[in-house]
Amino acid sequence: MIVVTGVSGSGKSSLVFDTLYAEGQRRYVETFSAYARQFLDRMDKPLVDAIEGVPPAIAIDQTNPVRTSRSTVGTMTELADHLKLLYARAATLVCPGCNKPVQNDTVDGVVIFITSQPARTKVFITFEREAPESLDDAQLEEWLSAQGFTRVHAREGNKVRVVADRLVLSEDVDRSRMTEAVETAMRYGEGQCQVILDEKLLRFSSQLSCAGCNSFFKPPRPALFSFNSPIGACDACRGFGRVIGIDA
Repeated sequence: MIVVTGVSGSGKSSLVFDTLYAEGQRRYVETFSAYARQFLDRMDKPLVDAIEGVPPAIAIDQTNPVRTSRSTVGTMTELADHLKLLYARAATLVCPGCNKPVQNDTVDGVVIFITSQPARTKVFITFEREAPESLDDAQLEEWLSAQGFTRVHAREGNKVRVVADRLVLSEDVDRSRMTEAVETAMRYGEGQCQVILDEKLLRFSSQLSCAGCNSFFKPPRPALFSFNSPIGACDACRGFGRVIGIDA
C-alpha cells in the first residue's frame, strides 16, 4: 500500500488524480481501437517528462456520491458489475457437498473419456430406471424386454441399472456403436448415465448436476453474483450484509 501525505494545498490530489491516474487511464484507453476510443472519456496527457510502470487505474475522489445502505466499494467503483460478469462466464462451479467441479457432460466428451482408457478395459454403459419392487427377476426381465433392453447390471430396491451396451476396449473399437450406446443411456436415463470401467462406477450427466451427490444446480448467470438481486442475495441478510436482532 502506498500513501501520499502532505499539508493542505501541497499538490497531493494533483499528483494522484491529475498525473498518475490520468496517465494510467490514458494508456488504457489507447489500447482500444480508434472506433472504440470515440465512445470513451479521454484524459489529457499530464505535463511530465516521463512516467513508467503505471497500470490502468481506478480512482475514487473525495466528493459525496449518492450512496445507499447497499453501497460498497465494489458498487461505487462499478467493479461489482464487471466481477459478476466474469464469474458467470469464467468461474468453475464446485459442489458444496463433495467439493468437486460440476460441469455438463456431452456424449462426445463421455466417448472421448472412455476411449482414453487402457486397452482391454471392460466397459459397461448403463443408465438407471425405476421399476416396481414387486417384480421378481423374471418379471423384471420381461418388463425391460418390452422396452428393448435385455441386460441388468444391478438392482437396489426400485432402482435398476440397465445395460445399454458392453464392450472391451481395443484399437479397433467401434466408436459409432459406443456413441449410440451413450446417447441411449442419456436419453433413457433422463440426462444421466453410468459407465463401469473394470467394476469402477463413474457417473455422467448432461445436466448441471453433481454426479457424486446427485445435487442439481442452476446455470451460472450474473444475477447469481449480485447481492442486489433476489437471486443472488443471501437468504439471511437479504443482501445487506448484516442482520438486525434483539439481544434477549
